[in-house]
Amino acid sequence: MNNTNFFIPQNIFAAFLALTTPALSTYNFITKNASLIAKELNEDKEAIGLIPSCELINNKNIFVSSKIAVSFDGPLSNSYFYFKPNQKELSKIFLRGDVTLNEVLLSKILFSELYSTNPEFTIDTKEKLSDVDNYIISGNENLDPRIFGKGMSLSDEIAELIDYPYVNFVVASYNQEKIEKLNRAMLNLDEIVEENLDKILKKIDLSGNIETFVRDNIDSVYFEMTGNEIDGLKELIKLLYYHGLIEDIFEISLV
Repeated sequence: MNNTNFFIPQNIFAAFLALTTPALSTYNFITKNASLIAKELNEDKEAIGLIPSCELINNKNIFVSSKIAVSFDGPLSNSYFYFKPNQKELSKIFLRGDVTLNEVLLSKILFSELYSTNPEFTIDTKEKLSDVDNYIISGNENLDPRIFGKGMSLSDEIAELIDYPYVNFVVASYNQEKIEKLNRAMLNLDEIVEENLDKILKKIDLSGNIETFVRDNIDSVYFEMTGNEIDGLKELIKLLYYHGLIEDIFEISLV
């Protein structure tokens, strides 16, 4: 029996991964805020976690699966920008939802690259969204029917900037053998997702128009880590370095 804890964020893409194959049914899945999962792995060295890719800059010795990840290069995304209309300058952006280091660092880069601006980023503490504020929303709050389809995909923008898929989450552990075992069990993930899409969507239970959007754009989400995604992950680290957000380019411990 497998008693390994597997920490995942509470978003639909992590759910896709967890529901993809019976090989994962023996793991003890625990949902956490995405920003806290790397901390859990530091405390439980035997555990596995789906961590935001930018957390690697603070966990350089962690082992990362070279076979499994959650990557995007299109309209589907775990994070979206929502801009108020008719604004002349972008001075302040509120962060909302399951916010991680990825949204904070990569948004700074995007606004610098695309708009030559450096807005103030603030955690949103208000209960409800405002019509007069700008937002970056991460996680399942983007599935709210009141805002769904109105945002700009952060993933699409990053993928276009680096010219590779945007690796949003990586599978990681401080136990190399646990990653190697998982790699062997999780082959042909993208094909399995495609073949079992109806079953997975039924379990996730999305509303009609959201399910249709996910179904129509699922080919822009990748659960396999191929050479293309590995190159994309390396480009992401380089991007952080070139913008002065990290001090050096480091080797990722891929297994």
